[in-house]
Amino acid sequence: MKKRLSFYITFACIAVFGSLGLMLLIRGEKEARPSDSENRMLAGFPVFSLSSVADGSFMEGMESYLSDAMPARNTIIVQTASWMNTLSVGRPVSSDEDIYMEVEEFGREDDTFEQVETIQIVHDPEEEVLPETVQTTEGQSSFFEEATAAPSAEPEETAALVSEGEPVQTPAALEIKDPSVAIRTCTFVQLMDDGGSRLVYTFPKEHVANAVKVLNAYRKALPEDGHVFFSQIPFPGTAFALQTDKYTGWKSELEEILSANTYTGVEIVSALEVLEQPLLSGEDLYFHNDHHWKPRAASYVAQAMQEQIGINALSYDEYSFQHLGGFYGSKANASPEEKKKTKPDTIDVLIPNLPVKGYLIDWNKKETDGVFMVLNRHSYLAYLGGTLGPWRRYETGVDCGRNCLVIGDSYICAFVPFLAPYYEEVHTTDMRQAYFDAAHRKWSVSDYLKWNEIDDVYIVLSTSSGVNSSYMLSYLMRYL
Repeated sequence: MKKRLSFYITFACIAVFGSLGLMLLIRGEKEARPSDSENRMLAGFPVFSLSSVADGSFMEGMESYLSDAMPARNTIIVQTASWMNTLSVGRPVSSDEDIYMEVEEFGREDDTFEQVETIQIVHDPEEEVLPETVQTTEGQSSFFEEATAAPSAEPEETAALVSEGEPVQTPAALEIKDPSVAIRTCTFVQLMDDGGSRLVYTFPKEHVANAVKVLNAYRKALPEDGHVFFSQIPFPGTAFALQTDKYTGWKSELEEILSANTYTGVEIVSALEVLEQPLLSGEDLYFHNDHHWKPRAASYVAQAMQEQIGINALSYDEYSFQHLGGFYGSKANASPEEKKKTKPDTIDVLIPNLPVKGYLIDWNKKETDGVFMVLNRHSYLAYLGGTLGPWRRYETGVDCGRNCLVIGDSYICAFVPFLAPYYEEVHTTDMRQAYFDAAHRKWSVSDYLKWNEIDDVYIVLSTSSGVNSSYMLSYLMRYL
């Protein structure tokens, strides 16, 4: 009797879930579509082919589609985040694959900064998370975590990462700019108005050395007149601190060390130097409801990069924009209670001077139409439609004979539009697992550089994907 009852229950469950699955297949949205609450594109129904079934990609695509097509998905995500917040299980964050760690919270109601909260957030499984310290007076530190640096890769692993694979092209003359500058452990600190400093990040020597090798390897993969640009972008919380009375600026030796030890043609642009004075003067460079920078901040970094190689770049005010209000991003959408307390941000969407045509490129080299600027979208997805992979190509309408590839995380979505006036084609990729689909890759970055006659490479990463992260320690060299 018990066995018969178990059989009936099992059969009923199979029938119910099978019916739900069948209903999704028949009535569910088949096309990929954007999710405002998650700042990403939800999976569409996978294309069926014998090859996709054989290599397993069809079933992986089906799993992603069924997950994203689940009824009331958005409500479940928001409600779950709210419950976790209430139960203090964890800090609610966007469920986007593109989550960032906000290493501190500034601007509390009492406007005190003596105890900066360390927040534990679940990351990409392979992404390094940085513990931090606060240094309030010279020689004295208060530790929030026992270690001050991000967990390092194993020595054997790091050595393999920086030595595997040689780029296919080598410019005739490459020289280290200033080998007398030692590669060493360095820090990023916030300068306090009382003369002290607050230690935000430590960059271990082996991580700095790895970054040098990565940047030099990409430079070797380019033509003789090519350039590799690199910038690591601070988080909103770190930036907003400069607009209080507590801090007077930033300081880091990282960019100086990288610049001195990389080849000619590697251009290191310090986002700290570029953004410091605008922030101190009160400019609004980051979203308050989201974890991204605003286009104005991205344009300042892009302009500094062009001017570093002698190009008189357009300023932000020389562009035209569509201004869209009502934007609540990942921070606000993760907590309904906080969303009620905050005002929405404004999305400034660049209106290109020339028509730009975008394409998505899959691992079979198949191109499908993509978006550039979405002039009626009240979210971060207005910029390039959000993060998509594995490759994107934009025809700018400019006749200049040069192409570039932009490598980074979702911070590049606001950055790429400001390169359009200087290249015939702008290509992009995001090497994180959710977008690069590394298990199915069929060519290397070096191959892609050759096929598309890429002249310059831009590596623009938020701090969570920067020098201390798996992005820099692993992905960039592994896929080159």
